[in-house]
Amino acid sequence: MNEKNNQDKQIELKARLENAFNFDLTEYQQYLDTESAFFKYLQEKLADRIKFFIRTDLDKLLQALYRIDVNDRDSDEAFNLGEINLVSMKLAELIIIRQLQKLQYFQKFYKTR
Repeated sequence: MNEKNNQDKQIELKARLENAFNFDLTEYQQYLDTESAFFKYLQEKLADRIKFFIRTDLDKLLQALYRIDVNDRDSDEAFNLGEINLVSMKLAELIIIRQLQKLQYFQKFYKTR
């Protein structure tokens, strides 16, 4: 049962990220060895997409961060890292964490109903 919940969480997280950043994770391997491998994979793919937005449309990235509700202070700290690879990996981490928080909230909310 717990493995099913993890798979559902992974699928939902993947869908949210694809929607928020308008990209496709079709290479996504649903059965990566571990949950940490799944999150590492997502972070790397999302960081690549973030680098694209930093280089081409920073405003679109900032809008996405706002919509996802990433804490301004945290995102500012990420941008202050300076180097694009560090910035993109940190932003990807913050986005994934925030999306997971939202998923947990919705799961708790709908379980109580």
